[in-house]
Amino acid sequence: MASEVTRLNYKRRRPYPPVRPKYRNPKNPAETWSGRGRQPRWLRPQLRSGRDLDDFLIDQASAQKRQTN
Repeated sequence: MASEVTRLNYKRRRPYPPVRPKYRNPKNPAETWSGRGRQPRWLRPQLRSGRDLDDFLIDQASAQKRQTN
């Protein structure tokens, strides 16, 4: 009985659209990251070495536009 009640009250999560990748590993273009969640292993050491997150943007033109505005 209790399992039936919880099943009826269960609220389904709303479906989220797939998130497109925002950043790409220049050494291995197959490795991408959406910018959500934990930073990937390929990105952390490069950021520690002094590179900027904007260096890894997939669309470099949009990053340049943001810098000029």
